[in-house]
This record gives sequence, C-alpha cells and structure tokens, in this order.
Amino acid sequence: MSKLRILHLTAGSDAGGLSRYIFDLSSAMISRGHEVTVAGEKGAWHWLFEKPQPGRAMVPWIELPLKGGPVSLAGCVRRLQRWIADAGGVDVIHCHYRKPTLVSRALQMLGVRSRTGGRIPVLYTLHLSELDLSWGRRWVSDFGDHTHVASTEGRDWMVEVAGIAPVRVSVVPHGVQPDKWPVTTSSQRVEARRELGVDPGDRVGVYVGRLDQRHPKNCPWLLDLAAAWGERRQGLKLLLAGEGPDFGELQSRIDREGLSRRVHLLGHREPLSVYRAADLLLLPSGREGFSLVCAEAMCTGLPILRTRTAGTAETVVEGITGRSVDIDRQAFIRAALEMLGDPALLESMRPAAAAHVRQHLPFTHQLDQTQTLYQHLTTGKVLP
Repeated sequence: MSKLRILHLTAGSDAGGLSRYIFDLSSAMISRGHEVTVAGEKGAWHWLFEKPQPGRAMVPWIELPLKGGPVSLAGCVRRLQRWIADAGGVDVIHCHYRKPTLVSRALQMLGVRSRTGGRIPVLYTLHLSELDLSWGRRWVSDFGDHTHVASTEGRDWMVEVAGIAPVRVSVVPHGVQPDKWPVTTSSQRVEARRELGVDPGDRVGVYVGRLDQRHPKNCPWLLDLAAAWGERRQGLKLLLAGEGPDFGELQSRIDREGLSRRVHLLGHREPLSVYRAADLLLLPSGREGFSLVCAEAMCTGLPILRTRTAGTAETVVEGITGRSVDIDRQAFIRAALEMLGDPALLESMRPAAAAHVRQHLPFTHQLDQTQTLYQHLTTGKVLP
C-alpha cells in the first residue's frame, strides 16, 4: 500500500522538541501524499498546527484529553473508535508518551481493525530515555508493537533496561533541513549579534530549550558558568532561549547575583538568530532522547558541548564537531570554560559541525527511514 493513513497520539502540543518532531514529520508525510492526523490536548505550541507555514502542509488535529485519568482516557478510546470507523480505518498508530499507548492498546483489544482488516500496529517513539520504570510505572509502561528510538544510546536503554527484544527496536535519528538551518556567514553573525545586543568581541554561549528542572535540563549550571567566568575575565554572554516553569526562578537568581550583564533570558523565539550569534551551544541536560537542538545548531556551523546523554554518539565527534562530558556540574563548567576560552578551536570546529549534520543527519534520511518503518509495520514485518 503506497498511500498510508497515520494517526499520531500525543499528550499535547506542549512547548518543546516533541511537538516540533510530530509536526515536521506529519507535515512532510502529508506532502508525500500520505494522510496524517494528530490527536491530543492543545498546548503552548499549538500554533505549529494552526498557523500556516511556508512550504509546510497543515496537519489536522483532534482535541482529546490524553493527559487525563482513567475516565478521560476511556472517553478517548470511544471517540477514537468512532473516528477510525468514520475515516475508514488507519494503517499505523504512532504514539508519544505512555497514556496514548495504553489508549492504543485498548483500541486493539476492542478489535478496531486497520484498513486492510488486520490488527492496527502501534509504534511508540521514545523521546526521553531512562524513564522511571519503578514498579508502578513499569506496570503502565507499554512500548508498543515496535519502538522507535532516535539514538544508539536510546536503543541500548530499551534493550538492556526496559527489556525489549532488539528486533522490536529501530534506530531512526532525527534529521534537520539544511535549507532551514544554513551555515552562518560572517555578515549574518554580525547582524545577529547586533540584534541580540551582543558586542562583536564577546564570547557567546547559548542554550535553546525548555527551562524546566523536571526533565532535568540543569539550566542553573549555566548561571554557575557565568559566575565562574566572571572570576577570571570579562566578555562573556550566555543567551538562554526558551520558556518553562523555571523562567522566573532563573531570572530572580540572575538579578540577585548580579549576573544580568552576562546572562540574558530571551524567552521563546525562533532560534536561528541565536545560533548565528553564538560561539558554542551548551546542553547540560541530565536526560535527552536525542537533542534536535544540537543538530540544528551544528547545521549552522555551531560547535556543541553536551553531557553524555542519548544522541551524543550521533552528533559529537570528539574535538572535531564539539565535546561531550559526563553528567557532572564541575566537568561541564570546566569544559565550557576551556572551549569558550579558545576561540581558534571553536572556529576550527564550525565547518566540521556543519558537514557532519549534512552527511549523517539530513531530514530526508529521517523521513525515508520512518516511511519505510511504517510500511514494514503495516505488513507485519520488522526492519532488518
């Protein structure tokens, strides 16, 4: 079957890379002639699905309380059962988060069939590795009929910790579109720094993502970095682009410790100008599923420093495209000080970072591999 009908189930269109992943993949699949619908609760980034974007297909959305409790989820099952029947069936249900996967299992148990009359396959994407699998959580953890992970570290966690058979796990790294994230020119760098209020001679480190310790993102480490730099020399700017529950707490600490000249919270914004203004992308996370932000930044020619979380093997060629360190505050700050203090090293990494993404992580590869995975699932096969 060349034309697929795909239903994504997600908790909601919340701020962050997961919503962008679903939208970009869905829009591209629609552009290839497939039918795609997404269901979940409307969140802070629902503008992705409501606002027409140049070169992007609009993605239909079904409002469902997929973050709710048992009663709400039972209602979701009934509504989706009717929707699938009215739509004439679907070929694949692609799930994100645990509760949507449980809803998909309920649909299978009720005998909801695919367009070919068989059992609808459920694909689960692991967006954040090292999930809590303590007794109660493990009982409600269902990784679908097949699991997609974006990194080799994610695959290893699924097999070694979650206990999923290797044949049921496929690695499809996230990809980026080079035309959307072009290599930064000298004039673009100057203009981006002017726009963001950065002096031409400043060393600029940037963070792009949620300001949320629950994941955890370890954003306070960046303020520690600013304080450590201030004890040595002048001329550092740290730009944090993003939103989340820790925004106010971070701003209070910046004000309290007199860091406002070195650390700027930019709020939510399109990150291209942030990448262009920067010397180094900083990612101090305690957990990741891949970090699309790292790939985007590298595509523009920006080196990265990240903790060794899922996605490191796909993005970091040590000392060439950037560096990685253990998930340790002091190790991260020490490496950041070393890299930001060596502008010649950072400049030498720029072309390598851009070339690596273009060779290994183009969006077309992600799209082709995901489409192949969908097609294999509809026929009951697994990828070799």
